[in-house]
Amino acid sequence: MKLLTLNCQHGDQSLLKDFLSRTLNAEEYDFLLLQEVNEKVMAFLKNPAYEVVRPFNGEIGQSSQLCIAYRKHYLSKGTGFRSFASMRKDPVRGFKHPCFGIFYMDFEIDKKIWRIATTHLHSGMDSNIRIAESRLAKEVLLTAAPEFIMIAGDFNAGLPYERGRIAQLFSPELAWGTKTLGPTLDSRYSENVAHFPNRIAALLRIFHVGIQLRTDHIFVNRRIMSDYAIQCHVLPDRVSDHSPVEFTVENMNR
Repeated sequence: MKLLTLNCQHGDQSLLKDFLSRTLNAEEYDFLLLQEVNEKVMAFLKNPAYEVVRPFNGEIGQSSQLCIAYRKHYLSKGTGFRSFASMRKDPVRGFKHPCFGIFYMDFEIDKKIWRIATTHLHSGMDSNIRIAESRLAKEVLLTAAPEFIMIAGDFNAGLPYERGRIAQLFSPELAWGTKTLGPTLDSRYSENVAHFPNRIAALLRIFHVGIQLRTDHIFVNRRIMSDYAIQCHVLPDRVSDHSPVEFTVENMNR
């Protein structure tokens, strides 16, 4: 099984359209786990080989910007969604931000049920919010949990100790599949909006300076870690302020 996760940055980068079109046309990935998918990005995801699903966020009265695209031959057995919109007041959108939350779909794969999730945690300097959201994400994932679980997305865990805290919180049920992965966010390409980190990034960009951060991660449950080989790679394509991350899950018992 081959998957890709990417924060699409609302389609702000001009090369995203071509990247997603090429990726879908090649039918290389079984699942795309996406964040910051608005109507502009949805137009880039039209492909007859894939189903594309975004949940409706009743908390804010509009579609979430979390999205899962999957090959049509997979059988969906159910979905789950939890909004994080009200967890923190956004400087621009208040408590009505469609970006943040967790969305999963259950699929029947080789006669077993897999829960595959995409998530996006709040940006900013307050790591306590991301820890609280990670705790909720784990609760959602483990409720009536099937045999196999994986979650990928933009955890926005830019502070040095945050990744370890989130990994510790997810443990022992979920293991950190991208623990050794390199940076995935380049601040030189971040949008200049009314968030303190973004303002700093915009200032540094004037001096051609960027900050590299490890913000995109994958966690899988222990059954996957014991029975499957997992490989992760950061792709070089500059299609967002985040780099695409691809990962493969291969059954070692076959």
